[in-house]
Amino acid sequence: MIKIGQFSTFGNASIFYAAKIGLHLKNQRSEKILSLQKRFCSEATPSSRVVFSESLLILFSLGKISFDAESDRVVYSENN
Repeated sequence: MIKIGQFSTFGNASIFYAAKIGLHLKNQRSEKILSLQKRFCSEATPSSRVVFSESLLILFSLGKISFDAESDRVVYSENN
């Protein structure tokens, strides 16, 4: 049996985490960015935070998320 992320490397981890974050936000609709970071960055290392940031950038560039600066929330976009 193959587990999701089994073949994930540092080179493709951002795509893997973008998929996980996107699926999570699709179910939640929106979430504060700090709680999202705590959920997906299990380690407080710079490399895990870079992967998290790259994942958000992937979703943002695809039009799947937007960021509401007033409420500090990442919002999933159903339109795309």
